Amino acid sequence: MGSRSSPDPQLSTSASGRVPTGLAAWRTRPGFSFSAAAGPLPTAVADEVAEACRPGPGSILSLPFTTSAYRSLQAETEACLRRLLAIPDEFVVLFMAGGASTQFALVPMNLYGADTGARAVYIDSGHWSRRAIAEARRHCPVHVCALAALTAAWGGGGVPETAAAQARVGMSVLEDAVGYRPAYVHVTPNETADGLQFARLPVTQAPLVADLTSELLTRAIDWQRLDVGYAGTQKTIGTPGLTLVIIRRSLLGHARAGTPRVMDYGAQAEAESRLCTPPVLPVFVAHRMLHWIEAAGGVAAMAVRLAHRHALVTAAMAAGEDVGLYRWSAPSAWRSQVNPCFQLPDEETARRFFAAADATDLHDLGGHPERGGVRLSLYNGLADDAVAALAGLLSGFACSEAGRCHQAP
Repeated sequence: MGSRSSPDPQLSTSASGRVPTGLAAWRTRPGFSFSAAAGPLPTAVADEVAEACRPGPGSILSLPFTTSAYRSLQAETEACLRRLLAIPDEFVVLFMAGGASTQFALVPMNLYGADTGARAVYIDSGHWSRRAIAEARRHCPVHVCALAALTAAWGGGGVPETAAAQARVGMSVLEDAVGYRPAYVHVTPNETADGLQFARLPVTQAPLVADLTSELLTRAIDWQRLDVGYAGTQKTIGTPGLTLVIIRRSLLGHARAGTPRVMDYGAQAEAESRLCTPPVLPVFVAHRMLHWIEAAGGVAAMAVRLAHRHALVTAAMAAGEDVGLYRWSAPSAWRSQVNPCFQLPDEETARRFFAAADATDLHDLGGHPERGGVRLSLYNGLADDAVAALAGLLSGFACSEAGRCHQAP
């Protein structure tokens, strides 16, 4: 037998014996989080969820998915989602367990079919599209369309700078598809690690699939262009554990032989997303968050709110941008409204920036580990006070760094 290792201090319990020490410290942390991994819930929604989780026979934590109460909850959640996004009747909404990365495998398993002459086409726009590409290659032949400037220097030749030109990217993909039939085209419209966002969905002839995880319900969706959209709910409309899949009905029933039934879109549609136990609590959180968005004015209001926040951040960064302190990770036509990212000149400047952020209780501003820099996640549930404090940090730090430069010999 091997020797027993000492307990992990992050997993040890607090003095009360009820809460892991690391979690207890995190729960008492003041200020605001700008984590790209999970968006905050508005206070009103968080209070409703907390109340619903109270112990007792009516606790949402023990609601069986086989009851009429859960069926009603799921139906109301879907109805609100359809209203908010104006989802046409020819689309089915699936409530699936797990994260959006699971769909990296399920998409080719359900859409590729058995045509040995076909290929799945993936638009390479950044980190998460590449993760999807790597997984898809395990399941089917893949053709990758790399946007030239994204593999070299931002803003270089070959990158469409307008919304209309971006929309034609998909047609360029298919024009390159010589000698095979595209089974579908996959795009990640908002790349959280790269700070990149398509202004509009590409135009394609083959079915278009989009990973909408980080931008769902931040802007309207063009259902004339999109055939499948999937999104983990933890960023803009809920908590981890639930992934929504919105798929055109005509694409159901084409899963390849051997696909597990719980991973078969058609089988899940027939079972109304209850072929296996659905993630009940995340569905409830999504229900409350969707109704909060509706009461706040719907997707149009979220889009206006996000544009205002992005403009506020951009204005706060202007002085630092002019002197090379803040260096956007993407050119303006591609800059993400939801997850704008930028770089600082060097590690020492970055150290000072994050120290200033911590001093003002603004947390989780670090960029993706593979990209570095700073990432500002402006998800739907983020409080207005958080954005105001962030703008103050950005402008204040630029001012302090300018003073530092002036005092330098």
